[in-house]
Amino acid sequence: MPLLLSFTLLTTLSACSIGQPVSTYPEYRPTPGQGQYVRPQYLNRQLPPRVPNDDLCQSRLYAGLVGQHEGAIFIAGLPGRKRLIKPAIVEGFGYGAGDPLYIQTPYVEVREFLAGQNLYASTNTDMRDRLNLGPEIADRLTIELDEDGYVQQIDCR
Repeated sequence: MPLLLSFTLLTTLSACSIGQPVSTYPEYRPTPGQGQYVRPQYLNRQLPPRVPNDDLCQSRLYAGLVGQHEGAIFIAGLPGRKRLIKPAIVEGFGYGAGDPLYIQTPYVEVREFLAGQNLYASTNTDMRDRLNLGPEIADRLTIELDEDGYVQQIDCR
């Protein structure tokens, strides 16, 4: 019985202890800014880039094709509508580009590919005057070639 009484008294005193625990070390007070997590700038949320209105066909994505030969490019594999413009070869008097009497022809060969077309053959191939290439379509990728078939310019029109 005295053991039970001493045990009850001890638990009561320990549960009702008054005051805070005493430590020999001083209370830690960090300097301003110390110990605070600073979120890196690159982890902050950013809005996804928007396609500019002047580049609906994403011609800037294909800027690396400039200088490549048309045979090295799978034209039908490019997404969306496409158009290839190449200077036309017309039979004239046999003058070459180095001759002083050579006049560049005003005609171009235009090949058009429809969106989703999986064949390499173009939908429409014809010879047109350079001034009358047809309507400009903002989401059509236009690839201009030189006489030898190398890409000179890529844009949307």
